[in-house]
Amino acid sequence: MPKRGVFTPKIVSYTAMIASSLIEPEELESQAPMIAKHVKKAIGNVGLRLRTLREGVYYCGICEKGPFTKKGYFLHLTRLHYDYILELVEDEAERIASASRRAGP
Repeated sequence: MPKRGVFTPKIVSYTAMIASSLIEPEELESQAPMIAKHVKKAIGNVGLRLRTLREGVYYCGICEKGPFTKKGYFLHLTRLHYDYILELVEDEAERIASASRRAGP
């Protein structure tokens, strides 16, 4: 995913929504039909990795700030960690794509 474009804000937004439990990874198929499957998988993986709950309260999986509500955590991620989240998703998408290329058809 080396080229950043129209879907970049959506990628970060969906990742933050998954991290803050506003949506589940399975919901991406219906909410983001134009995004490639390996990118959706990467968004889900990164979002779940960033989902950090302690005693039912959200804390940032990147900078450890908190506590946050679901919406507060979503806003924190999209405002403070936008570029980093995008980088994480790009790396994960590349890893998934290269793994599927090595596995073959």
